[in-house]
Amino acid sequence: MVGLGQVSVSLKVDRRQYLEHEPVTAVVTVTNRSGRELDFASRLEGKIAHSWLDFSMRDSGGREMTKRHHKVFQRAVIPAGRSMSRRINLSGMFNVAKVGNFAVTSHVRRPGVEQVSYTSNSGHFTVGGGSKIHSVPFGVPNSAFTKREYNVVTFNDGDKTSIYAQVMDTNSGRSISTFRISEYLGFVKPQMALDGKNQLHVLYLADPEVFIHATVNQDGYHIGTKYFKRAGGRKPRFVAFADGNVVVSGAIPFDPTLEAKETAKARRASDRPE
Repeated sequence: MVGLGQVSVSLKVDRRQYLEHEPVTAVVTVTNRSGRELDFASRLEGKIAHSWLDFSMRDSGGREMTKRHHKVFQRAVIPAGRSMSRRINLSGMFNVAKVGNFAVTSHVRRPGVEQVSYTSNSGHFTVGGGSKIHSVPFGVPNSAFTKREYNVVTFNDGDKTSIYAQVMDTNSGRSISTFRISEYLGFVKPQMALDGKNQLHVLYLADPEVFIHATVNQDGYHIGTKYFKRAGGRKPRFVAFADGNVVVSGAIPFDPTLEAKETAKARRASDRPE
């Protein structure tokens, strides 16, 4: 946390490791130590907007990175002695899709004093490449991105391995959406299928006893999650029907929330005296 007596600013990147194209997010916290309410507001000079909150970023070579655009943040009123936090999507402001190491710093302009600003600590993070295990192209006519591609990617952040879904614009090579679905166990290779609506279905092992069936739509939104356990030692698999539906065969559906409640209830019952 860095401050000049009246305002303190701290920055924390949500994770230390990100998959390339995945949104990089951070939380900025501003604490008012001035003894009075402070009104942080952006201002206009002609057609140019100056935001009260700003960011700078450097790459692994120490070079300052150019912003993709200058974001103007909404007004924030912070009472004396209070703090305000905001989560920021850094990928919207800087090109951090490439593999490398980065350092980001936030800057806050003091209300009414244009020459005075406050700078946070630097947040450090790394963007790394994953392992693409499935890929399939598809089309979305009459849209801004008519030619797209689904990718299923695994990524190890140094602590655990997770499975990701991507929707890429094949014309530009840019990500429309890249997001983490959940943790993943590599003992069984994930399966991938498209349904009649060109929605992506992914089936993978998330726990020694649990398979997850995740569904992603054409714009890269995670629209469904179902949980399964093996049925009679069989290997769960996708079955596609002529009507376009994709279902899981060789598995028993279950509700992990309900199962956790039943397990807790059974434990409480076993603790009762005879």
